[in-house]
Amino acid sequence: MEREEKRIIFLLPGRDIDATTRKCVPVGGYKVVYEYANMFSNDGFDVVLVFPHARCTYKNPLHHLYSFAGFLYRKLIGEMRAGEYFSLNHSIRKRFPYCFHWPFFSFRNTDTVFATAYDTAVELNNLSKIPQDNKYYLIQGYEIWNDSPEAIKASYRFGFHNIVIAPWLGDIVREAGAESTLITNGLDFQRFSLNESIEERSPFEIVLLNHTLEHKRVQDSRAALDLVKKEIPELHVTMFGTCDAPKDLPSWYTYHRQPTGEELCDIYNKGAIYVAASDYEGFGLTIGEAMICGCAVACTDNGGFRCMAEHEKTALLSPVYNVETLAKNITRLITDNELRHKIAHNGTENIKQFSWENSYHKLKTLIQR
Repeated sequence: MEREEKRIIFLLPGRDIDATTRKCVPVGGYKVVYEYANMFSNDGFDVVLVFPHARCTYKNPLHHLYSFAGFLYRKLIGEMRAGEYFSLNHSIRKRFPYCFHWPFFSFRNTDTVFATAYDTAVELNNLSKIPQDNKYYLIQGYEIWNDSPEAIKASYRFGFHNIVIAPWLGDIVREAGAESTLITNGLDFQRFSLNESIEERSPFEIVLLNHTLEHKRVQDSRAALDLVKKEIPELHVTMFGTCDAPKDLPSWYTYHRQPTGEELCDIYNKGAIYVAASDYEGFGLTIGEAMICGCAVACTDNGGFRCMAEHEKTALLSPVYNVETLAKNITRLITDNELRHKIAHNGTENIKQFSWENSYHKLKTLIQR
């Protein structure tokens, strides 16, 4: 039975399950929601996470038929799960309806409901039972891969309380004719910490995220590192990710698939330089984690990274898609010990402002105003 006190409900765009392994895997946007869910729960709020199987707005009845068959199959085999890699409070409830309008999950007009992605904002806009003042939109990226730019911008004008995680997203919301509140993401300072001396690290140790999403531009990072390797044969790269290692990975790479939080902290602490070449990031959690652990960062100049990365101060930035400049920045950090140490120390100090406590305080104040 559902408890009767006021609830905080987060609408997720599905389950965070790898399509190949059928296991729950870390996803940045979901981890942000889980952090907030835990903090609301710790504060005594009744928190519910809703993971729909399908969208209610499918136009083709056959689409619903096939999708519902898949929903029943997953229930039969016990695959209704999500976030198993994250330590969620036991009082937080997970619900897995067919869609947000599924009769076995009912919303109340006293609920505070968060859309956490474009799909969920569209669905929340159709939930007339929820008062408009109780609807919030956590905008974690400019999701033009989900629909047209016009449709995405239209979702910012639904009349919800828009929350953006980076200033560049606030600019897009403003251009769309809507308002927003800036609440940057926090970082996990309990899981990640500076454990190894920055000065004593080998300058040839590089850390790199592997990812299947095109906008991460892993191919650009690898191309830049190939250029650096030609000049600096001692170069070694430690790569990590939730997916399998690339089949063409050279011998001077070491790969870690799905490292635990403790293992990832150790990877960052053994690295001297963290490299990232995304053409787009909502916020860029991994460069923040790397900074906490003392890596000097060489990354591309996009809105998400720019929240934490200031050129020549907390990172060395290069234009998006410019492999040659990224390679030169990596080489500079390897060959100039004083610069590398300065960038790493500045990053470690500057990143302290991005705490979950600060972010949660702002979010809680917003919903209680």
